[in-house]
Amino acid sequence: MKIKSLGWSSFQLSTGDTTVLTDPLALKQSGLSLSKSSADVVLFTDKGLEGKENILAENDLLKKVEPEHRDKIIEISSPGEFEIGGLMIRRDVDSTFFTIDETVLRVVYMGLLKNDVDISLAKDLGDVDVLIIPIGNGDLFVEYEKLEKIINYIDPTILIPCAYKQDGLKIGKDLKSREDFIKYFGFTNVREETYVNVTPTVEQENKNMEVIFLK
Repeated sequence: MKIKSLGWSSFQLSTGDTTVLTDPLALKQSGLSLSKSSADVVLFTDKGLEGKENILAENDLLKKVEPEHRDKIIEISSPGEFEIGGLMIRRDVDSTFFTIDETVLRVVYMGLLKNDVDISLAKDLGDVDVLIIPIGNGDLFVEYEKLEKIINYIDPTILIPCAYKQDGLKIGKDLKSREDFIKYFGFTNVREETYVNVTPTVEQENKNMEVIFLK
Protein backbone atom coordinates (compact mmCIF):
# COMPACT_ATOMS: atom_id res chain seq x y z
CA MET A 1 0.00 0.00 0.00
CA LYS A 2 1.29 3.42 -0.96
CA ILE A 3 0.43 6.29 1.39
CA LYS A 4 0.82 9.90 0.30
CA SER A 5 -0.09 13.12 2.13
CA LEU A 6 -2.18 15.79 0.43
CA GLY A 7 -1.90 18.07 3.46
CA TRP A 8 -3.48 18.58 6.89
CA SER A 9 -5.43 15.34 7.60
CA SER A 10 -5.93 14.33 3.98
CA PHE A 11 -4.11 11.24 2.67
CA GLN A 12 -4.25 9.10 -0.43
CA LEU A 13 -3.94 5.35 0.20
CA SER A 14 -3.45 3.33 -2.98
CA THR A 15 -3.45 -0.43 -3.41
CA GLY A 16 -4.29 -2.58 -6.41
CA ASP A 17 -7.33 -1.13 -8.14
CA THR A 18 -8.57 0.88 -5.17
CA THR A 19 -7.57 4.33 -3.97
CA VAL A 20 -8.86 5.77 -0.70
CA LEU A 21 -8.84 9.50 0.08
CA THR A 22 -9.29 10.83 3.60
CA ASP A 23 -10.98 14.06 4.71
CA PRO A 24 -10.55 16.34 1.67
CA LEU A 25 -13.17 18.72 3.06
CA ALA A 26 -11.15 19.20 6.25
CA LEU A 27 -8.13 20.08 4.11
CA LYS A 28 -10.15 22.64 2.18
CA GLN A 29 -11.52 24.15 5.40
CA SER A 30 -8.04 24.37 6.93
CA GLY A 31 -7.04 27.00 4.39
CA LEU A 32 -4.32 24.84 2.86
CA SER A 33 -4.36 24.07 -0.84
CA LEU A 34 -6.10 20.92 -2.06
CA SER A 35 -4.40 19.63 -5.19
CA LYS A 36 -6.34 17.75 -7.84
CA SER A 37 -6.65 14.09 -6.85
CA SER A 38 -8.38 10.86 -7.78
CA ALA A 39 -10.12 8.32 -5.56
CA ASP A 40 -12.50 5.38 -5.51
CA VAL A 41 -13.46 5.84 -1.85
CA VAL A 42 -13.51 9.00 0.27
CA LEU A 43 -13.65 8.82 4.07
CA PHE A 44 -14.99 11.59 6.31
CA THR A 45 -14.35 11.62 10.07
CA ASP A 46 -16.16 14.85 10.96
CA LYS A 47 -19.11 13.92 13.21
CA GLY A 48 -21.11 16.74 11.67
CA LEU A 49 -21.06 14.90 8.34
CA GLU A 50 -22.30 11.58 9.69
CA GLY A 51 -25.04 10.12 7.52
CA LYS A 52 -24.81 12.82 4.87
CA GLU A 53 -24.61 12.02 1.16
CA ASN A 54 -23.02 13.78 -1.81
CA ILE A 55 -20.60 15.61 0.45
CA LEU A 56 -18.08 16.18 -2.33
CA ALA A 57 -20.67 17.70 -4.68
CA GLU A 58 -22.27 19.89 -2.03
CA ASN A 59 -18.89 21.34 -1.07
CA ASP A 60 -17.72 21.92 -4.63
CA LEU A 61 -15.01 19.27 -4.37
CA LEU A 62 -15.76 17.23 -7.50
CA LYS A 63 -13.55 19.62 -9.45
CA LYS A 64 -10.67 18.57 -7.20
CA VAL A 65 -11.48 14.91 -6.52
CA GLU A 66 -12.28 12.74 -9.51
CA PRO A 67 -13.17 9.03 -9.80
CA GLU A 68 -10.21 6.79 -10.55
CA HIS A 69 -11.27 3.20 -11.24
CA ARG A 70 -15.04 3.65 -10.79
CA ASP A 71 -17.77 5.67 -12.45
CA LYS A 72 -18.71 7.22 -9.12
CA ILE A 73 -16.80 7.80 -5.90
CA ILE A 74 -18.04 5.96 -2.81
CA GLU A 75 -18.37 8.35 0.15
CA ILE A 76 -18.31 6.96 3.70
CA SER A 77 -19.19 9.20 6.64
CA SER A 78 -21.01 6.81 9.00
CA PRO A 79 -20.28 3.68 11.05
CA GLY A 80 -20.37 0.38 9.22
CA GLU A 81 -18.35 -2.29 7.49
CA PHE A 82 -17.57 -1.87 3.81
CA GLU A 83 -15.80 -4.31 1.49
CA ILE A 84 -14.52 -2.42 -1.55
CA GLY A 85 -12.03 -3.57 -4.14
CA GLY A 86 -10.09 -5.91 -1.88
CA LEU A 87 -10.17 -3.56 1.10
CA MET A 88 -12.21 -3.97 4.27
CA ILE A 89 -13.06 -0.58 5.75
CA ARG A 90 -14.63 -0.42 9.21
CA ARG A 91 -15.91 2.31 11.49
CA ASP A 92 -17.47 1.35 14.80
CA VAL A 93 -20.54 2.93 16.34
CA ASP A 94 -19.58 5.91 18.58
CA SER A 95 -16.26 6.15 16.76
CA THR A 96 -15.05 8.57 14.10
CA PHE A 97 -11.92 6.71 13.06
CA PHE A 98 -11.52 4.07 10.36
CA THR A 99 -9.69 0.75 10.20
CA ILE A 100 -8.56 -0.16 6.70
CA ASP A 101 -7.50 -3.75 6.04
CA GLU A 102 -5.80 -5.18 2.96
CA THR A 103 -5.42 -8.92 3.62
CA VAL A 104 -2.98 -8.89 6.59
CA LEU A 105 -2.04 -5.20 6.36
CA ARG A 106 -3.88 -2.87 8.75
CA VAL A 107 -4.03 0.93 8.72
CA VAL A 108 -5.88 2.94 11.37
CA TYR A 109 -6.84 6.44 10.26
CA MET A 110 -7.85 8.58 13.25
CA GLY A 111 -8.66 11.71 11.24
CA LEU A 112 -10.21 14.64 13.10
CA LEU A 113 -9.90 13.06 16.54
CA LYS A 114 -11.44 15.35 19.18
CA ASN A 115 -10.52 15.55 22.85
CA ASP A 116 -13.82 13.97 23.91
CA VAL A 117 -12.76 10.67 22.35
CA ASP A 118 -13.32 7.50 24.35
CA ILE A 119 -9.75 6.21 24.34
CA SER A 120 -10.92 2.68 25.18
CA LEU A 121 -12.02 2.48 21.52
CA ALA A 122 -8.34 2.30 20.62
CA LYS A 123 -7.90 -0.97 22.51
CA ASP A 124 -8.03 -4.41 20.89
CA LEU A 125 -7.44 -3.25 17.33
CA GLY A 126 -5.04 -6.12 16.66
CA ASP A 127 -1.70 -5.72 14.93
CA VAL A 128 -1.63 -2.26 13.36
CA ASP A 129 0.97 -1.55 10.69
CA VAL A 130 0.22 2.16 10.29
CA LEU A 131 -1.46 4.68 12.59
CA ILE A 132 -2.37 8.09 11.14
CA ILE A 133 -3.27 10.51 13.92
CA PRO A 134 -3.59 14.29 14.50
CA ILE A 135 -0.90 15.77 16.76
CA GLY A 136 -1.92 19.45 16.84
CA ASN A 137 -3.45 19.28 20.33
CA GLY A 138 -4.71 22.82 20.97
CA ASP A 139 -8.42 23.53 20.67
CA LEU A 140 -9.13 21.12 17.80
CA PHE A 141 -7.72 17.70 18.59
CA VAL A 142 -6.98 15.15 21.29
CA GLU A 143 -4.58 16.36 23.99
CA TYR A 144 -1.11 14.86 24.38
CA GLU A 145 -1.95 12.89 27.53
CA LYS A 146 -4.75 11.01 25.79
CA LEU A 147 -2.74 10.80 22.59
CA GLU A 148 0.03 9.02 24.44
CA LYS A 149 -2.39 6.42 25.79
CA ILE A 150 -3.89 5.86 22.34
CA ILE A 151 -0.47 5.32 20.77
CA ASN A 152 0.47 2.90 23.55
CA TYR A 153 -2.79 0.97 23.14
CA ILE A 154 -2.37 0.63 19.38
CA ASP A 155 1.42 0.25 19.30
CA PRO A 156 1.78 0.64 15.51
CA THR A 157 4.83 -0.23 13.45
CA ILE A 158 4.65 3.16 11.71
CA LEU A 159 3.15 6.36 13.11
CA ILE A 160 2.22 9.05 10.59
CA PRO A 161 1.38 12.39 12.28
CA CYS A 162 -1.02 14.87 10.72
CA ALA A 163 -2.91 18.10 11.45
CA TYR A 164 -0.35 20.22 13.26
CA LYS A 165 0.82 23.84 13.25
CA GLN A 166 2.11 25.06 9.90
CA ASP A 167 2.10 28.12 7.67
CA GLY A 168 -1.09 28.93 5.79
CA LEU A 169 -3.64 27.58 8.26
CA LYS A 170 -6.89 29.51 8.77
CA ILE A 171 -8.15 27.38 11.65
CA GLY A 172 -7.03 26.40 15.13
CA LYS A 173 -5.52 28.34 17.98
CA ASP A 174 -2.42 27.33 19.93
CA LEU A 175 -1.79 24.29 17.76
CA LYS A 176 1.31 22.28 18.54
CA SER A 177 4.06 21.89 15.94
CA ARG A 178 5.86 18.75 14.81
CA GLU A 179 8.83 19.85 16.94
CA ASP A 180 6.58 20.16 20.01
CA PHE A 181 5.29 16.64 19.37
CA ILE A 182 8.74 15.07 18.94
CA LYS A 183 10.10 16.83 22.04
CA TYR A 184 7.16 15.89 24.26
CA PHE A 185 7.22 12.21 23.34
CA GLY A 186 10.99 11.92 23.03
CA PHE A 187 10.88 10.15 19.69
CA THR A 188 14.27 9.50 18.09
CA ASN A 189 13.32 7.25 15.17
CA VAL A 190 11.85 10.07 13.05
CA ARG A 191 12.18 10.69 9.33
CA GLU A 192 10.49 12.63 6.52
CA GLU A 193 9.36 11.16 3.21
CA THR A 194 7.30 12.22 0.19
CA TYR A 195 5.38 8.93 0.46
CA VAL A 196 5.68 5.53 2.11
CA ASN A 197 5.17 2.04 0.71
CA VAL A 198 3.87 -0.21 3.48
CA THR A 199 4.05 -3.99 3.60
CA PRO A 200 2.92 -6.29 6.42
CA THR A 201 5.60 -6.84 9.04
CA VAL A 202 6.31 -9.73 11.34
CA GLU A 203 5.35 -8.70 14.86
CA GLN A 204 8.50 -8.08 16.90
CA GLU A 205 8.49 -8.14 20.68
CA ASN A 206 10.86 -5.18 21.00
CA LYS A 207 10.07 -3.28 17.82
CA ASN A 208 11.10 0.35 17.51
CA MET A 209 8.15 2.33 16.16
CA GLU A 210 8.99 4.61 13.24
CA VAL A 211 7.57 8.13 13.11
CA ILE A 212 7.26 9.28 9.49
CA PHE A 213 6.21 12.79 8.50
CA LEU A 214 4.87 12.86 4.95
CA LYS A 215 5.47 16.10 3.05
